[in-house]
Amino acid sequence: MLLRSPRVAIAAAASELDISPAELEECAREPIHVPGSVQPHGALITVREDDLRIAQASENTQALVGVDARALVGRPLRALLDPASWGPLERALGRPSLRKESPLPMRFAGLALTATMHRSEGLVVIELEAPGPPEEERIAGALELVLERLGGARSVLDLLGIVTSELKALTGYDRVMIYRFHEDGHGEVVVEEREAEMEPYLGLHYPASDIPPQARRLYKKNPIRCIRDVEARDAQIVPEENPRTGRPLDLSDAWLRSVSPVHVQYLRNMGARASMSISIVREGELFGLVACHHRVPRLLGPATRGMCVVLGRMVSLQVEVLAQHEATEQKLRASRRAQRYVEQVTQGLGAAGKRAPATGDAERGLLGQVEALSGFVEATGVAVVDEQNVATAGVTPAREQVLGIVAWLREVMAEPIYATDALGEELPEARALAPVASGLLVTSFSPGARTLLMWFRPEVERTVTWGGDPRKPLTRDPMTMRLAPRRSFEVWRQTVKGRAEPWKPWEIEAASALRAAVAAIVLGQAAELARLASDLRAALRTRDDFLTVASHELRTPIATLRLTLDGLERAVSRAEGGLRPAEALPRIEMAQRQVERTASLVDQLLDVSKLSSGKLALSFSEMDLGGLVRRVAERHLLPAAAAGCTMEVHAEPGVVGQWDEGRLDQVVTNLLTNAIKYGAGKPVTIEVTAGRGEAEIVVKDRGIGIPVEAQARIFERFERAVPTSHYGGFGLGLWIVKQFVEQMGGRVSVDSTEGRGATFTVRLPLVRRVRHEEEGQGVAGA
Repeated sequence: MLLRSPRVAIAAAASELDISPAELEECAREPIHVPGSVQPHGALITVREDDLRIAQASENTQALVGVDARALVGRPLRALLDPASWGPLERALGRPSLRKESPLPMRFAGLALTATMHRSEGLVVIELEAPGPPEEERIAGALELVLERLGGARSVLDLLGIVTSELKALTGYDRVMIYRFHEDGHGEVVVEEREAEMEPYLGLHYPASDIPPQARRLYKKNPIRCIRDVEARDAQIVPEENPRTGRPLDLSDAWLRSVSPVHVQYLRNMGARASMSISIVREGELFGLVACHHRVPRLLGPATRGMCVVLGRMVSLQVEVLAQHEATEQKLRASRRAQRYVEQVTQGLGAAGKRAPATGDAERGLLGQVEALSGFVEATGVAVVDEQNVATAGVTPAREQVLGIVAWLREVMAEPIYATDALGEELPEARALAPVASGLLVTSFSPGARTLLMWFRPEVERTVTWGGDPRKPLTRDPMTMRLAPRRSFEVWRQTVKGRAEPWKPWEIEAASALRAAVAAIVLGQAAELARLASDLRAALRTRDDFLTVASHELRTPIATLRLTLDGLERAVSRAEGGLRPAEALPRIEMAQRQVERTASLVDQLLDVSKLSSGKLALSFSEMDLGGLVRRVAERHLLPAAAAGCTMEVHAEPGVVGQWDEGRLDQVVTNLLTNAIKYGAGKPVTIEVTAGRGEAEIVVKDRGIGIPVEAQARIFERFERAVPTSHYGGFGLGLWIVKQFVEQMGGRVSVDSTEGRGATFTVRLPLVRRVRHEEEGQGVAGA
């Protein structure tokens, strides 16, 4: 489908603004991911993973932990940690991925701190902050109620309104608003909660240049961004260069990453001293942004930020579910509307065919049905044009003008549907036609656009309200000559001419449905309508299943977390002279496990979303399968022991192939977790072998087994072979296993006898098979 949208390129954007393309390019090139410094409310160190020695440190470590940054570089990390902190840190480093949203209690240089970790270009980045304030416990307990409210949303806008009001209540920021991005990249404030004395931003539009491309990439990569105080002095990193790369340290994933001077000034101009942003991502693209502003310095503690990350992911998932539901309803309405008109038009085509059998072609028959087609979409005129004739109804351009537009369309139409609300911007010769044809929706019925159906709309003068003059989004500081954001956000109204009302998605869907129907004449419209209705019912069932299961599964770890934190609070209040670490650490670790379980459940739902939308990206590399299986088994020794299971691993040496290590880790983890869960008290064995061009992983338990009638469906979404009341889970694990394995060119099967255990077998090609679907799925090659 060819949809024309202006101002999508930098050059096009500059033509609309009082700035040059070079200035926009300069703003877009600012390396905000490698600032060489951090915000000063926390300290950052990097550690070489091979010897766990400190490679870099922020210069404020002296103020935070009492040790100079240069004295830290080169020292073993273990020498600075309390012995009780070393074990949890070592276990965290043993995981394939580090959860930045899962804070780790740590005593560093004798001080109680909270650490978050991630990997960056061969180093482990550790960010150290003071523990969160007491209200962290209240906020964590309230998350369950927020998730329940989100589950009640019935539209995307309803969902965003709930998120805004709940986040303001939970976090205490003065203003919480949500930008929703338009197709041309500019943002609009669609919901807002604020203190009564603050200026409202609801309904204001902001130019795309307010959030340049590199900032949008960071928002997609890093789901949350917190700025404690725009007036604080940043702490430089010593040395600035990553010793592994010789380049400045990449801080894309760092909580503490310092702030671009342009953005600092932007926030000052808006009267904000502190801010937090949460990304809303749909189908891999930035759908919107939750923006929280405060007039004095403010920072949420690490645990609460982690909860906001989880909330942001849940909102992204729910936006996807609701948007798909709305799209399905639009398709259904369009299909019904198309069916009514197709019946009318088809009857006319049949009559025309009887009168003139030699020229009873369906496309030419449309010429006689132009009156019936005039009300098909919300248009003021319609034209049907073939190679020799023009038929019109309603208010349209003159015949020669229509033919001029058709000649241009036959050159530019690459797809059978074309839509624009500003024809004069696409075809300058059509600007004079704005009172009749600013809007144009076209469907082509044959190669080369020989037969076209065209709907017209007149221009509608309208006012767009901007937060400041969009023609001047940037200025240049006369003293430093650096680019700076505009200083005024006063309401600026723009009168837009030469534009019609945009074509609605259902109108474009209806035109596409009509094209398909007319092209075939006798199209199974009833069958298509039934299929769409079935899709809608299935989407509703999937949504309801998701909400029911997600509410149940997420409530359990959150309730446990709340009880643990309540108990810890009571113990602290009773303790004289402070709670001893030996008493506190087990409870903190229990809370940590529940946070990790919640994050794991959300990650599982994100995998489902990516798989369902075809957005899963695989990264193939050469790896030792036996080594991976042993690492997964080692991570499960404690859970297996707790379940009374012994575990044996038999792996042939040298089983090496090209696979996605992270996804394969999830496959083995899911199978092994199931074996321990359903085979409690019995031995579990894992075998890795190779032969006939394939690697084979076999996970065998001697537990409850799987009934024969259930074996065919356990690899489907939300399918369970056991009662939910006895065993928790979404019913997604085996579906995810099957999808991941098939994405890597393999297959998975099960052999089980009820009451005697189950054996799951994964077969993977030793030589990578390139799938035809990879280009469409964005799978990264080796």
